Amino acid sequence: METEPQIVKEYIAAGKVKLIYRHLLQLGDGSVRTAEASECAADQGQFWPMHDALYARQREVYGAGDLDATLTAFANDLGLDTTAFNSCMQQHAHLQFVQDDYTASKRDGVQFRPVFDINGTRITGAQGFNVFQQQIDAALPK
Repeated sequence: METEPQIVKEYIAAGKVKLIYRHLLQLGDGSVRTAEASECAADQGQFWPMHDALYARQREVYGAGDLDATLTAFANDLGLDTTAFNSCMQQHAHLQFVQDDYTASKRDGVQFRPVFDINGTRITGAQGFNVFQQQIDAALPK
């Protein structure tokens, strides 16, 4: 089993910890648009499904001749109200938030993914569940 689903099951879904996602805008305009798309999807309660689709289908995203049409297709695949989604995207409703989030990430020294800060300890790169479990359990109140 992959590490992230185990963390979600054992800690996040159980309400023991919170996962905060940060946007990294390292791949130019495409990164900005995909970040905006995930936030527009969040308006309809679908941040994580859009996030997962964007990662799983990166070739489609970064190979798209018309990125906005591709993102609308993803929204449609997720059952989102595409009229609301497209309006959100066209208005750049979350652009400032996305830019501010990226600025905060840089300020905090986050330069790549994955990076996890757990109670003052930074874990970088792909790690096994046991590494996270040890840090999270040590940080939880006894």
